[in-house]
Amino acid sequence: MAKRRSRSRQFKRSSRVIDMDEARQERLEKREKAQEEEIREQTASDERRLKRKRAVRRKQSRRRLIVLGVAAFLIVMLCISIVNILQLKSEEREALKKQEQLKAKQEQMQEELKDADSDENIEDQAREKLKLTKPGETIYIPETEEE
Repeated sequence: MAKRRSRSRQFKRSSRVIDMDEARQERLEKREKAQEEEIREQTASDERRLKRKRAVRRKQSRRRLIVLGVAAFLIVMLCISIVNILQLKSEEREALKKQEQLKAKQEQMQEELKDADSDENIEDQAREKLKLTKPGETIYIPETEEE
């Protein structure tokens, strides 16, 4: 009841005449303004949501890019390591082959060294390299066409 009295007092204080069409028009304008304001707020909140989504997408794309970069780096490093390992293994095989060749040569030289002390080897060396003869032997040198 108190509200009714205050409204009636307020109405009595205002001396203007209320036109119903004008009041309807004002109410419609207020509703339209309220709807426009609501639409503005909704578009603003939608824009904020879109900005947030874009920011999240940017962060995700950056993360993906970083992860891909790190993965690519690791793959490259792995490939380089594999190539190095293969090169070292081939060098090792070559070194082992050379070692075997050297061992064979060493064995051959040791056999030659054992044979070097024999009388027959000493005699052959003296005859071939030093052109020595035994007492009573004569050396015949055949003439070549050039001489």
